[in-house]
Amino acid sequence: MRATELLRGEVSASIALGFVSGLIWLLVLGGVADLHSDPIGRGLAAIHVVALWSLLTIMTAIASLKGNAPRLTKVLALVIVPVSGFVAMAAMDLLWHADRSPFLWPIVILVVVPPLAVTWCFLVLLGRSGISRIVGALPVAILAVCLLMEPLSRMRNTVEKEAAVRLAKFNADLARVPANAPIWDWTPFLYTPDGYKRSEVVHSIRSLDQRQAQAETMLDRGDFPIGDLSSFDLDPTPALCDKARSLLRRRVAPLVLKTADSRPYSDIARSVSDAIDAMTWLVGYECSCDAEAVAWETMAKGYRDPNYELYRLAKLRDPNLLGQTLRERPARFSMLGPRSHLKAWLRFTDDNALRDQALAGARKLDRRTDEAVEILSSKYDEDVRWRLVRYLGELDLEATAPLCTTALSDLHRQFTQVYRPDPNDKRLYSELLERLGGSAPLPALIWLAGHGCAADAELKEAIALVDAYRDSPGRAEMLATLTQLQR
Repeated sequence: MRATELLRGEVSASIALGFVSGLIWLLVLGGVADLHSDPIGRGLAAIHVVALWSLLTIMTAIASLKGNAPRLTKVLALVIVPVSGFVAMAAMDLLWHADRSPFLWPIVILVVVPPLAVTWCFLVLLGRSGISRIVGALPVAILAVCLLMEPLSRMRNTVEKEAAVRLAKFNADLARVPANAPIWDWTPFLYTPDGYKRSEVVHSIRSLDQRQAQAETMLDRGDFPIGDLSSFDLDPTPALCDKARSLLRRRVAPLVLKTADSRPYSDIARSVSDAIDAMTWLVGYECSCDAEAVAWETMAKGYRDPNYELYRLAKLRDPNLLGQTLRERPARFSMLGPRSHLKAWLRFTDDNALRDQALAGARKLDRRTDEAVEILSSKYDEDVRWRLVRYLGELDLEATAPLCTTALSDLHRQFTQVYRPDPNDKRLYSELLERLGGSAPLPALIWLAGHGCAADAELKEAIALVDAYRDSPGRAEMLATLTQLQR
């Protein structure tokens, strides 16, 4: 009676372990989709595999000790099940690059081995008559599945050797390209999965003195890599605009289907993405591409299952986007002008050689006060907002009610978020300045209060904040100035 109760307890424990194993097994299979692109997914999948095979090993040990099966079968199971865990990890390693041969075939090991191991454990524990052959066959079946790793690994090794040969040839060919070679000698080397090599090629193209003329020649010929239009530091001249638009029209024509939905959108996804990247850059620099965007959108709708790119194509015709890059984020200082936004001028203040020119240009903007309010009101462009606060007193702004309100609100937010040390742990005033990202917020507050903004609340907050830190150079003067400005 006691032996029967023990066996029931072991069966119950195995059922619980089997249930948990099943849940983890589903997590393992579900996580395979994240292995190729998600490092976090890889780590979680590895943890799940270790946990799953640990439970399978425990179940196998219980079944081998308490179950009914030939001794040799038990020994085989005790060896094969744990070892299959290492094989499973090797399969996961192959699946991390499932875009290469043997692609998803290693998943067979993860799919098949756990159910076989769990089935063997329950058959041995239940000890039914007439199943001895099945009990003996299951460990062999697990071994056979694990042996699949050998040909699968050979397939991966072959692919990697071929890739190494191609990479060596790529590097040798690239090394032979002269530094002053024209763009068309460099562009074939853009198509590499090695991001570092691609960056080297782009840098070489951007260093060419004749890149503008050569790019226009390639656009006329039709062999320009249109998706990289924004990568080569080109000038968005009217001539470049016209030639790029012409190439976009020529590229879209052969892609139009005679029979709608006869091909999947995936066949043209890369071409559409490249065209969108080019048009985004052109539109940002005041080169309207409405007609071209309509042509590409109409063409793309003729394919099965189009994706989000259709929305991007439609968005390109938004009038607000025309010239937005030129106004707000020009690539070079020379592109700035009277129509440039204040934020565009502020972006160049980090350059010591251009700072004075950038601030002088910003002071000439008729709309600078309104644009300053716009910057301070935005939830984005944190970097530009910080620069505005830093140079607030040097921009010759008008202390309007909107500017006072938005600027003081931003400063109040900064002051209240800064750490205040305990009275018994006063820290240096210099540390406060570091926590504020520099001394800029305090001079900005002084400028606002000195120009008539109602800043009593912010002055009180700033005084309390400065007072919470121990004296160091500049603290006494700052406290005196802030206190004097209080009404």
